[in-house]
Amino acid sequence: MSSIAISYGENGPVFCGIKSDGSHLVTCYGSNSAIIYGTPAHFPFLGLTAGDGFVCGLLMDSNQPYCWGSSSYIQMGVPQPMIKGAEYLEVSAGDYHLCGLRKPLTGRRRTYAFVDCWGYNMTKNYMFDGQIQSISAGSEFNCGLFSQNKTVFCWGDETSSHVISLIPKEMRFQKIAAGGYHVCGILEGGNLRTFCWGRSLGLEEEISVAYSGGGNVDLPPSDPMLSVVGGKFHACGIKSSDRGVICWGFIVKPSTPAPSGIKVYEIAAGNYFSCGILAEKSLSPVCWGLGFPTSLPLAVSPGLCKSNRCAPGSYEFSHNNPPCKFPSSHVCLPCSSGCPTEMYQMTECTLKADRQCEYNCSSCFSVECFSNCSSLNSNGVIMKKNERFWSLQLPVIIAEISFAIFMVTIVSTTAILYVRYKLRNCICSAMQSKSNKINGSGSTFQKDNGKVRPDMDELKIRRAQMFTYEELEKATGGFKEESQVGKGSFSCVYKGILKDGTLVAVKKAIMSSDMQKNSKEFHTELDLLSRLNHAHLLNLLGYCEEGGERLLVYEFMAHGSLHQHLHGKSKALKEQLDWIRRVTIAVQAARGIEYLHGYACPPVIHRDIKSSNILIDEEHNARVADFGLSLLGPADSSSPLAELPAGTLGYLDPEYYRLHYLTTKSDVYSFGVLLLEILSGRKAIDMQYEEGNIVEWAVPLIKTGDISAILDPVLKPPSDPEALKRIANVACKCVRMRGKDRPSMDKVTTALERALAQLMGSPCSEQPILPTEVVLGSSRMHKKSSQRSSNRSASETEVAEAEDQRFEFRAPSWITFPSVASSQRRKSSVSEADVDGKNSEARHTGNLGSVGDGLRSLEEEIGPASPQEHLFLQHNF
Repeated sequence: MSSIAISYGENGPVFCGIKSDGSHLVTCYGSNSAIIYGTPAHFPFLGLTAGDGFVCGLLMDSNQPYCWGSSSYIQMGVPQPMIKGAEYLEVSAGDYHLCGLRKPLTGRRRTYAFVDCWGYNMTKNYMFDGQIQSISAGSEFNCGLFSQNKTVFCWGDETSSHVISLIPKEMRFQKIAAGGYHVCGILEGGNLRTFCWGRSLGLEEEISVAYSGGGNVDLPPSDPMLSVVGGKFHACGIKSSDRGVICWGFIVKPSTPAPSGIKVYEIAAGNYFSCGILAEKSLSPVCWGLGFPTSLPLAVSPGLCKSNRCAPGSYEFSHNNPPCKFPSSHVCLPCSSGCPTEMYQMTECTLKADRQCEYNCSSCFSVECFSNCSSLNSNGVIMKKNERFWSLQLPVIIAEISFAIFMVTIVSTTAILYVRYKLRNCICSAMQSKSNKINGSGSTFQKDNGKVRPDMDELKIRRAQMFTYEELEKATGGFKEESQVGKGSFSCVYKGILKDGTLVAVKKAIMSSDMQKNSKEFHTELDLLSRLNHAHLLNLLGYCEEGGERLLVYEFMAHGSLHQHLHGKSKALKEQLDWIRRVTIAVQAARGIEYLHGYACPPVIHRDIKSSNILIDEEHNARVADFGLSLLGPADSSSPLAELPAGTLGYLDPEYYRLHYLTTKSDVYSFGVLLLEILSGRKAIDMQYEEGNIVEWAVPLIKTGDISAILDPVLKPPSDPEALKRIANVACKCVRMRGKDRPSMDKVTTALERALAQLMGSPCSEQPILPTEVVLGSSRMHKKSSQRSSNRSASETEVAEAEDQRFEFRAPSWITFPSVASSQRRKSSVSEADVDGKNSEARHTGNLGSVGDGLRSLEEEIGPASPQEHLFLQHNF
């Protein structure tokens, strides 16, 4: 039993350790979700052990074992059967079993030791004649160390290991550690030599191996050891001289070697890899071997807490944060013995500190020794030379510094003047462009190499209007409760009317003690929205930052959020969004997210895609909102960012939550949950159902082809369910556990557009505007935009002129609508969902004609723009 443990198996490896903050709580890191999500959040533990797919610990309150993870042979929780009132000193786990050493009894049976085991061929209570100091479990066997004579005994299945028949009966041991098919122990006496026994049959034929150290595991190195652990076919130990790590036995190819030049407090072994706790202030784990990261973002205790004083030969571990919960408890670490070559012992090991070694400068033969000694011997000479050095070099240094300051001043002045000159030109260009637009002359778009892009002068600087707090307070009626239209964890949203009659939504941060976090989210959203420009992203009109107040002003969304429509109490509100409107909203939201991932430079990762952040305007068009948690991703979208998890439970990418690896595929997972929410009408997490998680409920039904079981019962099923089946398959791919297995947002958008075309048939003027019509401009879009432009009066233009002085210049942005050429490129790529959809269409030949018509109409819609459509773009954009 140790403060750290390593689980292994087909579900992936996991490292678990007791936290170093004195809480005795457990933290885990790895890929086995059953262990990661099953880790007890509030149970303090004395120590840990682990096997194939599970981890067990000794509870601090009851001194009983408690297990979590998954195993076919051991009951998770407190193993059963459990003797009532039994308390244990130690637990140890093999591959498929667990054993616990009971506390000694009093009375006539005080000379006996009792060991209880649970698991594969091991569920039994054992009684041994003699007190036991410790136990250790191997793959299919167990060993114990008697307290009195320090001899070893073993029991269990030795078919593959022969550990029982090979026990060295005449040897005495300080401590033992069982591996997969072997046992190693540190011998009694002053030399701390290690002895191992056991073997594995046909090992070279089963796996590809390499020899480490002495070759076989029963040939340990001669170095004195403080501690030893056993893996499946290898063993590792902590050297007594310098606390370095050394391993021997069979190492599976390809494996990272044991680290050199580091010191560790404690080590633990899995099947093919090992980990240790660095002897540094960070107390972070380092791992080596096969199939696990080399460093982990954790801080764990360096040893087990004991209530007794540290025995001779050990010392108390001291740290800024005491690792033990009770002041009377201590972590006792074994004293190092001897010193490395070229060094001598300067101080002995005491109760409070380990022994200290220094280099013996009279017998140096290594670079490290010569370097250390030369620096010590030359200290006196250096002090004398320093005075002469400074007297000669000081004038030269002063002259160099003065010249550097002069050059920096010249360069800075030139740069400031150049920037001011450029900014003045930008202002003039913007005013000239605005004048041209009002007079109806000049085009704001140019055609270059087949791409539609805005004029350089028009978009050199994006501007966000700056409001005063008094203006916004007056617009919202004093931020009264009746003006409130929404509330989140960190902000409230109010409906308001500006003095020019514009209907707006004002987002006001809730005053809290964590002002730094509020300010960070405010500036993140302000910076991103003032640079982003897309039809399906919420439009930022302005902001206010006065004193401690942080306010953002958006265009008002008349129909609220998608969450209100899907989960509101009003059935009429739910029925407003029929299947066509729902899928249209999904397509429009997908285009907004696709724009963030593929057309913003650098890409933007939203991190909080959910139904309450999809807003709906008066024409039932979707807008993606709330960029408070968003981050700028790397230029290479496949490269992950190392970020602590942030988002909303139920929508949060499990890979991002578990490994802290953030990519654009984390948004894809959240969008997949949103698609399931749109199809089913259920919340992402809804505990009123037996299966509260929408992903775990819906995905198995989709995979079995039972799509009708997940569709929202409020709406009538569509006449052609194949379109919704295609969308369900897309959602199923988006919520895959591994990010690299999920489709990108451009492929998701293409698949959804084709499903929408299949659901709608041929478009008509009564149907919602398709996302591609925003780019190309259909007759319906032309009609609506013409109506809006004709309703704008001259007085509004004058107000805009007058308010132009209140605009604040922001960073330049070239982020605009995707070009026609890029839309065509995305259209031409076929996603995985499309392939599944086409296979499904081939199986249902009865609907082949209608599906083909839908696809042809979609190809016509996102094909090259006609001369009239180019003229429309030039006129309106």
